[in-house]
Amino acid sequence: MNQTKYCWQGGRKITLESIPDQMLIEARGIDDALEVCTKLDIHPQMVTEQAEGRVRVRLRGDLESAMERIRQERIAHHVYTNSGQVEAEVLPTDSFFLKFDEGVTSLQMREYLRKHELEKIERVRDRTLLVRVTTGTGRNSIRMANASAEDPMVVSAEPNLLRDLTPWLPDRAIPDPLALRQWHLHVSDTAHPLLAERAGIDAHGAWAITMGRRDVVVAVADDGFDLTHPDLRGPGKIAGTLNLSARGHGIAVDSNVTPRAGDYHGTPCAGVAVAEANGEGTVGVAPGCALLAVRFPLRFTDFQLMMMFRMISTRADVVSCSWGFGPTDRPMNLALQEEIAQLSRTGGRRQRGLLFCVAAGNNNCPVRDLDNTHTYKFFDHEGKLRSYSRSIDRWIAAHEDVVTVAATTSLKKRAGYSSWGRSINVCAPSSNGDDLRRVNTRGLGITTIDNEGLDTPGLSPDSHYTHGFGGTSSATPTVAGVAALVLSANPTLSALEVRDILERTADKDLSLVSETPINSTGEFDDNGFSQWFGFGKVNARRAVEMAKAKATD
Repeated sequence: MNQTKYCWQGGRKITLESIPDQMLIEARGIDDALEVCTKLDIHPQMVTEQAEGRVRVRLRGDLESAMERIRQERIAHHVYTNSGQVEAEVLPTDSFFLKFDEGVTSLQMREYLRKHELEKIERVRDRTLLVRVTTGTGRNSIRMANASAEDPMVVSAEPNLLRDLTPWLPDRAIPDPLALRQWHLHVSDTAHPLLAERAGIDAHGAWAITMGRRDVVVAVADDGFDLTHPDLRGPGKIAGTLNLSARGHGIAVDSNVTPRAGDYHGTPCAGVAVAEANGEGTVGVAPGCALLAVRFPLRFTDFQLMMMFRMISTRADVVSCSWGFGPTDRPMNLALQEEIAQLSRTGGRRQRGLLFCVAAGNNNCPVRDLDNTHTYKFFDHEGKLRSYSRSIDRWIAAHEDVVTVAATTSLKKRAGYSSWGRSINVCAPSSNGDDLRRVNTRGLGITTIDNEGLDTPGLSPDSHYTHGFGGTSSATPTVAGVAALVLSANPTLSALEVRDILERTADKDLSLVSETPINSTGEFDDNGFSQWFGFGKVNARRAVEMAKAKATD
């Protein structure tokens, strides 16, 4: 029978159920894990590497007995799910964030760690530490964090979980409308059954003022980048490259961001945001701006994500994040919440804030609804149809300081897959589709660059370009590009001022007819806000004009 436990995340108590035949063990890889199991007469049914230093083991026989033996030599954890939901796995590490009360002295902190045989990994901020349990602690990180949370010296104690992220790209092909390439950038009066007038963002109007400046840098954090592509080349185009991978509790860094096997998503995202205006191929929203290409494995712990954002913050002005979680209750760790809040205000290359642009997601469900009573169906990572009917909190997309981006279509409707709710800030043009594959939706795809020629997967075979990109994956770098144009017009703006401009200048002439069923109305309220569209569809021309006007005030 599953053991019911809990952990704290985002200041909320999350109920957990342990998977009865699986554990995570500290190991240098699969061979190391198998060697330990053989030595202790444990017979795995399946062994898979989850991340650097952590291996998942599925067992035949008594899991608890096996874990008791493993823990004599290694740190081991159960694998949990949140309330039994398949797509809500909770993967603990051997560390947790520990925040002490203001009255606690440094000496008392050190004594607390000594008493519980905890190892300090890093001081995250003044009174918040990332600490590691040891074999002498006698408890795994979740149990020790829970015990610490009850101590009067401690404000919060939350596990440093491993996050397994999903790129927000629909899995359906989009028709290839060659004559209507990059419709999302302009204001169209073309009589076409799949293109409404003013469905785009009027980038051409913005370009009359600025096409972007090289000293404005857009970071795209994703899975790999073909920097040999003609549309990502030009003097000063690449502001830097960060190839990040897990190394212990931290991250290793090199400069090789070339796509590996399975990488397909980063190149088209980068093209949407900043593809060069060079007389060939495509053009991005902010072609004059520079790119910081950040490759990471889409599987990091909270602390590793915190380190990634800190690195990006010193090198970029805007970061585009086209990934996240499906319908599930995944609140963000308080330490990571605080880090993003601080970086949004004091980070970035100008120390006036790093603007986070985050995809709302493609599951046609709320970004955040802790009182959810509806059932949402979705396809899991194995392609199986699942249902979810509990609280919904979709991690970074629900953070109040980011720009959470929904998607609209070439017919100015809500994209059938686009997630919604009070967390949405703005929307941007993208493809259409039904994530449950029930409805034949109508709309054009997004034309951008592709990976072909590197022996890596592409969206359109045998082409350096694709006309079938989409999802909130594409809407998000569109907004990041508009934000970069705004900063190019007025570099003195803070990140939160840029967000305000995007919201205040957004278009509201959008259809309130949804092609897929939705548990919310899309009308704009008295404050100009819609749960489908946020404050509306970004308008690059109007945003840049407002930014320029503020520069001359």
